[in-house]
Formats: sequence, C-alpha cells, structure tokens
Amino acid sequence: MGDKTALVIFTPSGKRGHIPVGTPVLAAARQLGVDLDSVCGGRGICSKCQVTPGFGRFPKHGVTVARGALSEWNAVEARYDEKRGLKEGRRLGCQARIQGDVVIDVPPGSQVHRQVVRKAATRRQITMDPATQLRYVEVREPDMHEPKGDLQRLCEALRRDWDISRPEASPAFLASLQPALRDGGWKVTVAVWRDHRGGAPVLLDIWPG
Repeated sequence: MGDKTALVIFTPSGKRGHIPVGTPVLAAARQLGVDLDSVCGGRGICSKCQVTPGFGRFPKHGVTVARGALSEWNAVEARYDEKRGLKEGRRLGCQARIQGDVVIDVPPGSQVHRQVVRKAATRRQITMDPATQLRYVEVREPDMHEPKGDLQRLCEALRRDWDISRPEASPAFLASLQPALRDGGWKVTVAVWRDHRGGAPVLLDIWPG
C-alpha cells in the first residue's frame, strides 16, 4: 500500500510525475518543482495553495481522472469554506491528498511568483535571503473595550502563530500597516527579517491577504 503511486499532472506548467498515494497536493507540487504558494505552514488558513482538480478524460495528457482521485474534504477545508469561502471546485493544496491519477490546475492567485514579486515591485526593493520569511497572520479587529494599536495586535498574532517576539518595525512598514490591515480584512502577509546572531526580528513589509 505504501509503495502505490499515482500520476500527478499540474497545469499550466505541464509538470508531471508519479507521487506516493496519500501525499498532500502541496507536497507533490514541491516535489515536482511546481509554482504553488503557501505561507501558513500547511495549516489551511492562508488559502494561497488553492488548486482546482480536473476529472474525466484528458486525451492530451493520456489520463482519465476518477472522482476519488483526491481525498474527501476534511474539517480544515470545511472550516475555511464556512469562514471565508472556497470557489466551486477549489481545494486547499495543503489538505487534499493524492488518491489516484489526477490533473491539477494551479490558478494565477496561487502561484508564488505572481503573489510575491509583483507586489514587492509596487513598493520598494527587498533583498530576499534565507533570513527573510513571509508570514501570514490573522489579526484581531480593534475593540473599543480593549484599546490596542494595530502594531501591538499584529505583534500578538506573530507571537501566537510564529513565535516571533518583540519585532522592530521600520518607518516604511508602519506607514503601510494600517492600509494593509484594512484592505486585507485583518488578514495580512508580513515579510520578517530574523537576525541569525540573535538580534531582534525586523518587520520589512506587509501586504493584504
């Protein structure tokens, strides 16, 4: 059973390979070098790894895809769909697992280069290196009974979800903070630089969603 594999074909890249049954779609994409985003660590909260499986006959690819080619929806996907909604036919790549031969489309919004590079170019140049990481968080909305600033609530979310404590923020980051939070409905992705020598982490940039 553990040796059983399935043919997985990703579009529009056309990359394909035989992947062990039970492998999450996100892991399969990474094994095959497919451009599929994820910044929440596979917890099913960032939605950036959405994919659309195809079913039926695909003569071009020489494969027929059965309805059971992916695992059934799990509780994580159901919760996400209830809270934020998934387009019809979409699955979360970090949750859906390969069960048989399948053709999987990666929509533009789930492709790494479209999500990161384009947005970075509209602001300022960021030199990405191993010390710089993108972290998705959901920040608590303002509460008149518990007056805390946007930065304080963001830092609480970073500490809760990613164990990032007492970060420093650049002036440019602070200027972008409020618009990003409002535009993203309190869901944002933050570029965090972590000093390998033990210094304080630095918040470099922020994007809605």
